[in-house]
Amino acid sequence: MSARFKRPHLDPKTCGRMAVLGILLLFAGVVWLETSLRPDGIFATLAQATHVTVATPRKFGVFHLCALGICLSLAVAVLFLAHRVPGERLDDIVFGVGVALLLLEIYKQLYYHTVLGNGYYNFSVLPLQFCSYAMYLFLLIPLLPRGRWKDALYTFCALYQTMGGCIVMVYPVLYGELSLSIHTMLWHTLMIATGILIGRQQGYGRRYLAEMLPATAIFFGTVSIAVVLNVLLTPYTEHSAAPLNLFYMSPYIKTHYIIIGDVWEAFGWFPALLCYMALFVFVGATLVWLVLRIWRVLDGRKR
Repeated sequence: MSARFKRPHLDPKTCGRMAVLGILLLFAGVVWLETSLRPDGIFATLAQATHVTVATPRKFGVFHLCALGICLSLAVAVLFLAHRVPGERLDDIVFGVGVALLLLEIYKQLYYHTVLGNGYYNFSVLPLQFCSYAMYLFLLIPLLPRGRWKDALYTFCALYQTMGGCIVMVYPVLYGELSLSIHTMLWHTLMIATGILIGRQQGYGRRYLAEMLPATAIFFGTVSIAVVLNVLLTPYTEHSAAPLNLFYMSPYIKTHYIIIGDVWEAFGWFPALLCYMALFVFVGATLVWLVLRIWRVLDGRKR
């Protein structure tokens, strides 16, 4: 067979990951089908068993501070210990976290549909929020061969997804349903720890523009997708229990973000969107890059 028509080589690890992903997607399909055909079936019953309501935890209350403490401890541990993880194990760890996030997402969709559902899909939990991308990327990137695209996506995870997780951990939306509050704290803790691991393992914090530009291009792409879907899908969400608001920047719903909300009040939605993007780039992702840069310098001096 000529080189032109030669099939791409897949190593055993990649084949194994693809098999695991296929099984998980099949499982998700089984869950959806079973709950559609049997609203009181086994999966709905399991979701109902986790339904515990409490007084909605307060920001910087006991629950939030405990979750923050666990997250911070894990993040610091990863910063100190990341160099001990063999480089060839990075894809394994990232894929494992992706599997955990996919299982968490299956549970969340099941819980909303069977326990909190009103007979229609709740578009407020459409898994295309900014932090939802961690699930897709952590599952996809380990399947890619080494190269420019893989490095760009890893950079996006290290800089932007880490900051996205930090924003939610510091200023979370908490729920009266205990499992949902645990879900959001666990999800974003895994995002932050994995992003830091990627940043340390990949050696980011060396060249600002070379690392920020491809990651920022991907970030702009995710924002564009969110804007288009907010506009296109909103007319179909009238029966949803809560509105569609991807990235919490829908032009139809005032944002709860500080500063950005003030810009919206003064100048309108589009300037507020530009402010959101600028703050994410020049404050959020840049701050993560500086942390990786400082740690890299300190680590180099220690060595």
